[in-house]
Amino acid sequence: MEGGGAGSLKPLSVEVVDNVAILKLERPEKLNALNRELWSSLREALTEKCESSVDGIVLTGSGRAFSSSDDIGEMYNLESLGDALEFFDLVKSTVEALAGCGKPVVAAVNGLAAGGGAEILLLADYVIASRGSWISFPESRIGLIPPLLLTVGVDVIGFRRARQLAITGDRIADSEALELGLIDKIVEREELLKEAIKTAKEMSTLTPASSLKAIKTLSLEKFKASLDGALRALAELSIGKDAKERMKAFLEKKLKPPE
Repeated sequence: MEGGGAGSLKPLSVEVVDNVAILKLERPEKLNALNRELWSSLREALTEKCESSVDGIVLTGSGRAFSSSDDIGEMYNLESLGDALEFFDLVKSTVEALAGCGKPVVAAVNGLAAGGGAEILLLADYVIASRGSWISFPESRIGLIPPLLLTVGVDVIGFRRARQLAITGDRIADSEALELGLIDKIVEREELLKEAIKTAKEMSTLTPASSLKAIKTLSLEKFKASLDGALRALAELSIGKDAKERMKAFLEKKLKPPE
């Protein structure tokens, strides 16, 4: 294992099992919320493992969540547009590393996936969820927007449903997420990691890295400009009065997450 693990303060652990790299988000006390350090660690691990000799990559979370969102406390502390743009540039570079990976990436959703954690799923090559998992895009409830849902997600689940989910932040049960195409398979929790590793290995035998990378890059090409615009809008909203008031209310537990 490289980093992370029991007692570690590192936000991401990397373990290779049966020549598949398992990247595990390791902030269970924060439901694996994505702060700067975790986004950066994820980008570095993806950059390394996507160019390595592993067969594939499994992305999962520790504890009862895949990932709850971007870290709201960290976003609340963004003071200027420059600060916000720097934070979301880090998000963008991590997204690009995931989207352009030359290895099959399987997301193993081990519980709730919300906000930025849910949006990561839109870029995975295959998504397996443990039974009882759920997804939501609740950014609007704190005055923000889900940039990947409003770009890539529109093609995945359709314009009206994507916009509706972006506005309401409603919770999506595993069965509905399967019907919408947000996840590809539901398994029992004890089978999740085993199934994800198996799927990554099987996918690695189908397409060489050069072809896989080209497929991913070309399929996402049309979203580049719109995603850049959405991330810019998100940065601007994150330092606005409405967002700051709602983030503060959330941090003070006066604003409830989706139920």
